[in-house]
Amino acid sequence: MKEISNFELKKYGIATKHHIMDNGELRFRLIGSDGSAYIRTESSLDSGWQNSHYHTTIKELYLVQKGWILFAELLDDKVIIKKYTSEEYCISKPRVPHNVYMAPDTILHTIKFGDCVKADWERSEKLDELIRKIDIVNLDI
Repeated sequence: MKEISNFELKKYGIATKHHIMDNGELRFRLIGSDGSAYIRTESSLDSGWQNSHYHTTIKELYLVQKGWILFAELLDDKVIIKKYTSEEYCISKPRVPHNVYMAPDTILHTIKFGDCVKADWERSEKLDELIRKIDIVNLDI
């Protein structure tokens, strides 16, 4: 078995992109030339809600390795929120605005799949506005 160096990744159509987000989350990305991707996100003490968005063709699988997340969707102008804990997962639906709340000390794996050829990310200001009013501490889920 031969290890592939970071330098050799381009030859295979793979790129990496890593960030420390404004809220302190760490995001480590492995991106294929077809647009599919894997992202490991490690929460910070200030993680909270990410940015509400939707995709036209891309789906996202969210798998909780450690800790817990809230997954919010905007369906028929109503916010639906479900809690997922270690080893549980959910999948976003095309054209459905969604968002993730990450609790402190959480590790989340996200896989982007489907028709990923074009950049497909649209902000949902409506969902952002609705979920920012939710009291997470007293949420009955």
